[in-house]
Amino acid sequence: MARLKRQMGRMENMERLFGLGAFKSRLGRWAEMVLILAGIVILGVMVGLASSIGSLHMRMLEFTLLLLSMLMALYLCLNRPHMLISYTLLLWVISPEIRRLLDWSFQSYTDLSIIILIPYCVSLVMIVPVAKHIKRLDPKISLVLKILCAALAYGFCLGFLKYGFSSVYDLLNYTVPFLVMIYVSVTPFSSEVRDRWLKWFSFLAVIVGAYGIYQYLALPPWDEFWMISSEMNSIGQPEPQKFRLFSLLNSPGPAGVFLAAALALMTVQRKWRAFGMVGILIVAFALLLTLVRVGWIAYVIMIAAYFLRSQLKSKLQLLLLGALIVMAYQLLLPLLPGAGEVSSRMETFGSLDEDHSFNERLVFSTHIMSMVMGNPVGMGLGSSGLGAKLAQSDNVVKVFDNGYLNLFYTFGLPFGLALISVVIFLFIHGFKASKSEKKFSPISFAGSSALLFLLLGSNVLLGFSGFILLWITALGFIPKPEIQDGG
Repeated sequence: MARLKRQMGRMENMERLFGLGAFKSRLGRWAEMVLILAGIVILGVMVGLASSIGSLHMRMLEFTLLLLSMLMALYLCLNRPHMLISYTLLLWVISPEIRRLLDWSFQSYTDLSIIILIPYCVSLVMIVPVAKHIKRLDPKISLVLKILCAALAYGFCLGFLKYGFSSVYDLLNYTVPFLVMIYVSVTPFSSEVRDRWLKWFSFLAVIVGAYGIYQYLALPPWDEFWMISSEMNSIGQPEPQKFRLFSLLNSPGPAGVFLAAALALMTVQRKWRAFGMVGILIVAFALLLTLVRVGWIAYVIMIAAYFLRSQLKSKLQLLLLGALIVMAYQLLLPLLPGAGEVSSRMETFGSLDEDHSFNERLVFSTHIMSMVMGNPVGMGLGSSGLGAKLAQSDNVVKVFDNGYLNLFYTFGLPFGLALISVVIFLFIHGFKASKSEKKFSPISFAGSSALLFLLLGSNVLLGFSGFILLWITALGFIPKPEIQDGG
């Protein structure tokens, strides 16, 4: 044994003498760079071919923005890794508005814009640090990853032959939210870095809320152009104060989930709060103007879940802040623009049997349930949701009003049940972990609680909503031991 140690020591001395250790380290970094750059080039070629029709000038500008965003993400990944989450959140928030500005500038609208791929492609850069720290992966999360990979492989094989590129887009929609969960679970960042992520999230929410209020009152021409061109009649008329607020995001639904999650974070912890009580009121008012009822309920669920698992001091602070928010709602709402629409929307909670939207959801769920039982193997990726809009097929469901049924419809009964089991596992883990760890586990439990509820209304495992909720849920998975190299 001693002889073996002496031989290893001599080998280490030789590496230091000839610089072999540094060379291996540099070689690894160069290999990572080459792999990522190769991926960017391949992505660029694919996007260039896909966008060869239409306005060449506009497509080149969009592709340039995509390439610059990817290069910036690559730089942060290699040099400022603790900033990658914040940068990705920023791009998720502003990409839809950049797309609308470009469409308005060129007076050209298309259903598929390269700009909408930016947050997905930037998020995929997280594969590099995940691969680097994969040995840190919690065994339970490792099982989640295996289930996810099996389900996505099955859904993609089932859907690609029928729906083509739309199944690729749907694959991205599922992969990216779970990727951020894996990333947060394995990256060795300090608690201070995680606190900064949450504070940045609240800051973005205040920006989204403030712009949304301005948008609701004035309706900028680029947002009006998008409302008319996209024919989003369900969100109201393209006139000031006659539509549901969507702010910088694509529609009121994602805006409602984003603002609700941020408002819950800002409510439960002062250190995660941007601009104090003013910021809370801005985000709360913007959330009301989205008229997204599930967003309001998600906020209440997250607060209640955090209240149950937090410490006594936090509970007392929550009760006091809750009372202040209720008082502000009662006193200020009647004085604000759009108060009538908000009040009438609130009243529907007490008469759901008379609510047209609620009744439509019941009819839709009954219809889809019969389709699932008639085809238990599933339809595959690209058969529903955002991806279905790209499919040149009549056998798709573009709007899906039940997330649980959407999983069964897409992945079939076995894999649909497996993915639902993953969500339930995250909920149980957050509940158990919050018994001992009181810093991030309570908010992780709150995120998984909201996820379970919101799936009743739509498939929030996809896209930006899934990215937010799974990111918050993953904060409870802290690598052991925690390495303080991210601050």
